[in-house]
Order: sequence, then structure tokens, then C-alpha cells
Amino acid sequence: MAVDPEQVARSADDLIDHYGQTALEVARQQVERASRTGDHPALDLALMVLTEIERRQTGESNL
Repeated sequence: MAVDPEQVARSADDLIDHYGQTALEVARQQVERASRTGDHPALDLALMVLTEIERRQTGESNL
């Protein structure tokens, strides 16, 4: 099943709003957790959210 890009953006927004600068670490932990449990749909989403947060933080640091 495909992951909805809007869901990825909302999840990234939620993590950034809630955790601020530590959102990247929280997203990495979510990837680890989904990987350990073998939950492939959750892993797909977690990886996309991690990538979105990295993209946003990299974009901000280049401003």
C-alpha cells in the first residue's frame, strides 16, 4: 500500500512541533522500532517521515 504524502508531511510537522530540534532523533527511533518489530508499513512511513524531517532541517540550515 502506498504512503500518502500528506500523511508524511503531517507526521513530520507533528514531530517537529512537539520535539523541535530533537525531532530528527525521535524519527530515527521510530525507524529503529518499526525495523525491530518487522512492521513494514510502519517502517515505510517512519523512513519517509525521517527523510522529510532531514530535508526540512537541511533546507533550514542552508538559508
